[in-house]
Amino acid sequence: MAKRPEKKVAKKPAKPVARTTTKTAVKTKAPAVKVTAPKAKPAKVPEKPVKPAPFVPRQVAYPTPPLAPISAVRSPSAEAIKAFEQAMSALQRHDYKTASTTFETILSQFPNEGFLADRARVYLELATRELRRRPAGGGNIEERLTAATLALNNHNDVEAARLAADVLNEDASQDLAEYLLAVVASRGGDVETALAHLRSAISLNPECRLQARQDEEFDPLMDSDDFHALIEPPTAAATPAAAMPSIKKPVRKTGR
Repeated sequence: MAKRPEKKVAKKPAKPVARTTTKTAVKTKAPAVKVTAPKAKPAKVPEKPVKPAPFVPRQVAYPTPPLAPISAVRSPSAEAIKAFEQAMSALQRHDYKTASTTFETILSQFPNEGFLADRARVYLELATRELRRRPAGGGNIEERLTAATLALNNHNDVEAARLAADVLNEDASQDLAEYLLAVVASRGGDVETALAHLRSAISLNPECRLQARQDEEFDPLMDSDDFHALIEPPTAAATPAAAMPSIKKPVRKTGR
């Protein structure tokens, strides 16, 4: 197949380039700016915690009171010392009633005895507290005599003597109370007091004579002639059977 002939395109004449005059700008140098690098800051070192100073209290000098002269310190009187010893003896025997009464006497009669009066106050409080704690000897005469006998058998001589004496204060004809007090005195080695109470018991009830003869509680009285005279059986003429009063026989104690 035959190629078609290419059409020739006539080129347009180029436009003349206009000459332009350009002014060359004069370059002016800008002043040089001095740039300095920032100085590096030193690294912060952590500060050590500062410990507070310990608190020291201020010492204040107080004036020293003048000492009392040796001549001014007075020792307790002989009477006060004797009364104090009696009160302490009663306290050690658990006779709190006598102890409290004696301590009260010391405080009333010798209030300026210094340390002796101070100790008396302390022991008085102790005796009073014991008296409050101990049951009172209530009940009728029979109940108190039974309690006194029980206390004696339990070797609580102080309580037995207290109850027996309380009965005698109410009724002086109670032979058993006299007999119990004789036993308490015999245990304590008080021969004269034991004989006195035993004599009263036998006078109230002659049957106490036989009881005392068989009672080992009166062994400490065996060396006394008065004791043997008390426990010897009387003649029939001296004590007729019709004249013997009918009074309760004392209770036989079962143990020491």
